[in-house]
Amino acid sequence: MQKNEYKKASVFYLIGNLFNKGFAFLTVPVFTRILSTTDYGIVTTYNSWIGILSMVMGFAIYMGIRAAFIDYTEYVDDFVSVSTTFTLISGGIMCFFIGGGVYLLRINVNLTLVVLCLLQGLASALIQNYSMYLMMQYRYRFRTALMILPNLLSVVASIIAILFVVKTNLYMGRIVPTALITVAFGLITVVLVYAKSKMLFNWVYLKYALAISLPLVLHGIALNILSQSDRTMITWLADASQTGIYSLIYNFSMIATVLTTSLDGVWVPWFTEKLKIRDLKSINTLARDYISLMTYAMVGIMMVGPEIVKLLASSKYWEGIGIIPPVVLANYIIFAYTLYVNIEHFYKKTPYITLNTVIAAGLNLILNYIFIPRYGYMAAAYTTLVSYFIAFILHAHYAKNLEPEVYPLRSFVRPLAHILMTIVIYYIFLDKWCIRWGLLGVYIVLMLIKEWNKIVIFIPALGKISNGERKK
Repeated sequence: MQKNEYKKASVFYLIGNLFNKGFAFLTVPVFTRILSTTDYGIVTTYNSWIGILSMVMGFAIYMGIRAAFIDYTEYVDDFVSVSTTFTLISGGIMCFFIGGGVYLLRINVNLTLVVLCLLQGLASALIQNYSMYLMMQYRYRFRTALMILPNLLSVVASIIAILFVVKTNLYMGRIVPTALITVAFGLITVVLVYAKSKMLFNWVYLKYALAISLPLVLHGIALNILSQSDRTMITWLADASQTGIYSLIYNFSMIATVLTTSLDGVWVPWFTEKLKIRDLKSINTLARDYISLMTYAMVGIMMVGPEIVKLLASSKYWEGIGIIPPVVLANYIIFAYTLYVNIEHFYKKTPYITLNTVIAAGLNLILNYIFIPRYGYMAAAYTTLVSYFIAFILHAHYAKNLEPEVYPLRSFVRPLAHILMTIVIYYIFLDKWCIRWGLLGVYIVLMLIKEWNKIVIFIPALGKISNGERKK
């Protein structure tokens, strides 16, 4: 692919990410005002299950599709067709047994929600497969549209349903349109796949894909448990109203997620190429600036957090402002440990990635079970932070065994000190926004003066990454 084309692909990828994350963030004020805290909590609990189900139903086979572009370049359409068939069969079997089990055992859950969740999980897995196919072909316009359209349509349809159609159980007005639209797009991807190839089964392709994807299934499940179980357990051990408040604060942290996810899309390919040629100096130099940038972003988000939350939601959600610091810090820890996970991915150490994530997820479940009944959503914020920190330690320790010279741990000492100092200031001046904002302004000025030379270097460097340093 030509350099200019790679630049376009990077730009469109960023646009898709920024739109999806940013749009979800911007719609928070809408849904928090037309839904009760309980309804909002049910919606977020439902969404928590989608990520887990899509991973399980699809067996993370999209990772096999990515690898097929290396080893089965001329037969990739057949490979994707076989992978799609497998996803449909495995997902269909799971839908039948889980849905049937809930019905026959008379489990005390809303059967309609269970069916919708299963179907949406399967559709999400199909879309994920096709999205990987498009990404590896650099069909960036189509992939961006596939990222944006379902999200946009579901939001519009949900708002109409809640305001004009659904009279009771308003959470259904958010869930039903989203599920139906996701299923529709999932079916469209199936049609597009089979239009390219009619091959339904090939044991060689399937064995190859599963050998790569299966070790990552448990990792994906554990990662979803680590990131989503807190909301599910708050609903179970406390109540859905608390889940709604907690979820609002976590949705606020999407400001940080937008930045990290978008930049990661151009960082990872660049990092991979540099590690291949053993250019460790370039990696560490740019990584230090990358870490500094994320630190300043987290400090800024935290200091203006209370006022943003008050703009996003009605007063019934404001009690959750007290957990902004641990939530923001948790997002920073995610960013930090992902740097080390990239090293593990480079060396294909997927079992160790899984093991480390499972340990952190298991700890999170135990801590949530102990502390949520006593302290509610406040406990969930801190147990999640602790679990992510453990994940950071585990991934960093193993990655340092693989690449001792990449990402020195001392690179995080000063940034973490900045964030911890910000947390202290946050709680001292929680009710004095003018002081917090004033201190933030002073901090920004001092950092600009201190880091100006690095900024001048870092921004063009990001441009080079976005422009692409790969050869055709």
